Amino acid sequence: MNKKGFTLTELLAVVAIIGILSLVAIPNIIGIVDNIKKDNMIDDAKKLISLAEMNVNSSYDIKNFIDYGNNTTDYQCVNSTKTCTFKFDYLNKNKDIKNDPDGGSYNSSSYVRYFKDNSGMINYCIYLVGSKRKIEGNSIGSCVSKIDLDGKDIVKGIN
Repeated sequence: MNKKGFTLTELLAVVAIIGILSLVAIPNIIGIVDNIKKDNMIDDAKKLISLAEMNVNSSYDIKNFIDYGNNTTDYQCVNSTKTCTFKFDYLNKNKDIKNDPDGGSYNSSSYVRYFKDNSGMINYCIYLVGSKRKIEGNSIGSCVSKIDLDGKDIVKGIN
């Protein structure tokens, strides 16, 4: 007699193999998705720094820390410390960044800081808080420099 089809043993073996493969693959896929979300947040941080650079380069007064800005809504420059802090909402006024990678929105306390260090070098750094992740320096509320955005483990989870 010629039977067509699979035996129960063959089907169970295939199901077991698929189960083992999924146990190996799913954690890797979750890790890949998480890394993509971190990379997207770093890209958003780089966009915000570029927007801050455009603001600085378009204004002599900001570039030289003369324009003190509007402390409550936009930015604030302090000549004595040679810093300008641009608030997230001001930099994103054209809604270039719609949501954070986790589907939430970025916190309005996020900012980009433009400053001159002791050697006179111009620097930018960012503090960016999303719904589940943040980019911050070593102390709470401090910013990560533009150069360090290409480093590892700068995106941290929010507890």
